[in-house]
Amino acid sequence: MNPRIKSVALDFIFGGSIVAGALLIASFLGPIYGGIIAGAPLRAGSVIFLEYLHNGIDSATRLTRGVLLAMIANVGFSIALYLCMPRLGLYKSFLVAGAVFVLILAPLMKLNL
Repeated sequence: MNPRIKSVALDFIFGGSIVAGALLIASFLGPIYGGIIAGAPLRAGSVIFLEYLHNGIDSATRLTRGVLLAMIANVGFSIALYLCMPRLGLYKSFLVAGAVFVLILAPLMKLNL
């Protein structure tokens, strides 16, 4: 097997295991605690860790900058989703929340953080 394909496959299994484990724990704790676990930086942390293993500390540090910007925009996404779901339903709420995410992220990316 191609080493790059093997590496991506292992990363996929590792990342999927993190998400599946978080969902399993969330199923025992209920929706509010499940949401806390779902919002925890488990995926981002594992992606940063894998980036470090594959490409070193400089690349992992740059990736962390992107994660930070996305997390700020995720707050807007989550608030929009929470406020819109009772009124608009699931699908339209995700569209609105996605737009809010982009509207927050776009100016943040222009900042030199």
